[in-house]
Amino acid sequence: MEDLMEDLNKIFSFCKKDMQNVFLKLKKEIHTIRLGSKSVAYSLSNIKVKCYGAYSLLLEVSNITTVDNMNIIIKPWDKTILSQIEKSIIDSNLGVTPTNRGDTIHILIPVITEEGRKNIIKNIKIQSEKAKVHIRNIRKKNNNNIKKLKISKDIYKKGEIHIQIITDKYTKKIDEFFLYKENEILKI
Repeated sequence: MEDLMEDLNKIFSFCKKDMQNVFLKLKKEIHTIRLGSKSVAYSLSNIKVKCYGAYSLLLEVSNITTVDNMNIIIKPWDKTILSQIEKSIIDSNLGVTPTNRGDTIHILIPVITEEGRKNIIKNIKIQSEKAKVHIRNIRKKNNNNIKKLKISKDIYKKGEIHIQIITDKYTKKIDEFFLYKENEILKI
């Protein structure tokens, strides 16, 4: 009996871990969607720049400053790599155009139109729904794992209820995150 409870707890633990990973992946994907200077600065920091015969993250070779919601200034620590930084930003397809000012690179973030915001919200909603489908698939997989255990029906039902509670928790997290992002986008 003790081994069965240990197996059941392992299933619950794997279920939580898998659902948490789905939620974190969704957050990461949505954070890469361009909304304003903060999200662009985050995306810029992960761009790889070829300098000194190797690739380095932009964040490692420069200072990225968000001036306001529409402007970013990139100041490299070595001015000789300005052109490589500019080329890397253009090649990244972030939808921004860098302006080389001699010792810094200036990026002006274009204003997102109402239609653009609606499209962003629609894409985030689609990603959120896909994440919820993954959550439900994890629930199904873990309920099947509980079925494979040789346990009584009442313990099986309690296990199923516990899996459903975990599922509801992560579905709610996804919904709350979507609403938060929707409000953030509408405020731009």
